[in-house]
Amino acid sequence: MIKILVADDSALVRKVLCDIINADPDLQVTDSCMDGLSAYESAMAGEYDCIVMEMYLPKMNGIDVIQKLQDNQKKIPIIIVTSSLKEDTDLKETVKQYGAVEFVIRPFRLFSEERTSFELKLIGGIRNLLKLGKPMAVPPPRYVEPVQKRPEPVRKPMESVASKKVETAPATTPVRTTNQTASSEVFRGKRRLVAIASSTGGPQALHTMIPMLPKLNVPVVIVQHMPKGFTESLAERIDQKSVMRIKEAEDGEILQPNVIYLAPGGRHLEIKENSSRQNYCRVYDDPPVNNLRPCADVMYRSLESCSFDEIVCVVLTGMGQDGSDGIASLGQKKKIYTITQTEETCVVYGMPKAADQRGLSNESAAITKIASSIAKKLGV
Repeated sequence: MIKILVADDSALVRKVLCDIINADPDLQVTDSCMDGLSAYESAMAGEYDCIVMEMYLPKMNGIDVIQKLQDNQKKIPIIIVTSSLKEDTDLKETVKQYGAVEFVIRPFRLFSEERTSFELKLIGGIRNLLKLGKPMAVPPPRYVEPVQKRPEPVRKPMESVASKKVETAPATTPVRTTNQTASSEVFRGKRRLVAIASSTGGPQALHTMIPMLPKLNVPVVIVQHMPKGFTESLAERIDQKSVMRIKEAEDGEILQPNVIYLAPGGRHLEIKENSSRQNYCRVYDDPPVNNLRPCADVMYRSLESCSFDEIVCVVLTGMGQDGSDGIASLGQKKKIYTITQTEETCVVYGMPKAADQRGLSNESAAITKIASSIAKKLGV
């Protein structure tokens, strides 16, 4: 029996990967890990025929795991399962220099019509690396996504989503609103900002949402949970198809309208204000907060001391609850409006769920509708 180690920071994704792999009679997942450091330590201590892991892992990213295994003469074939490396051929070639590595692109939604194709590619990649012969047909998935029933908050419908389908996105759901701010009110303050938090599934969500934004005439800041070395290429790829400029934030950089500042991987981002009331980025390397660096709560809390009249907060797909504490605190001091991504269009409905359940969300919208919601709130 072929022994396989699986590493992914999402419990749901780990479960799906294990189910797919274990469905092949020649393969068996014997261990799973939720971060890169654990994956490296397990690989060094145990005996595995193959590792299946996400590239963007906490504590140690996929490239570091591969490099350290190579440095220690631990030669294990590796399958990189990712949803955001499709265009990054240079990075693929860099990783392949370290040994037997295959890339398998994971679909935006694990429970979509692309699931069967993903299963075949994953099993085929493993069998190809291990020279096991032709890929076996994978039986229908044994894992069925649970239907989670949540208590319905008291909400008034804001609008209905147009029935026209967007071919590149999952089916949308009606926009929901809560009672923090009147949904019809438009932010017209002179000093405004959009602040976005995202994690697992965030790169593809940003690839979808950012190009849909018109020029907002305000700066935008983003904290995307990513390790060092990946955010610059992410920003460059999204920038190629966006009206607004998107770049990796630099320490001391003055915020400009129609520019999107992405927190550098593995570094905290705060927004500060100088004596001339100019807002600028503070990028630094303090210890992780709640095991996260960058941390969205850190970014949101830094906005409390800035003289913005109005702030649009956006919480996208991701594990955990990063962003909720910061938004709750910011809302006590500033006029804010919070948009969360709908469960149906999230890869992991963790961070948006935390904000929804705490009553912090003014509006929940599908990923293809968030850009228009932001523009509408800013009166663009």
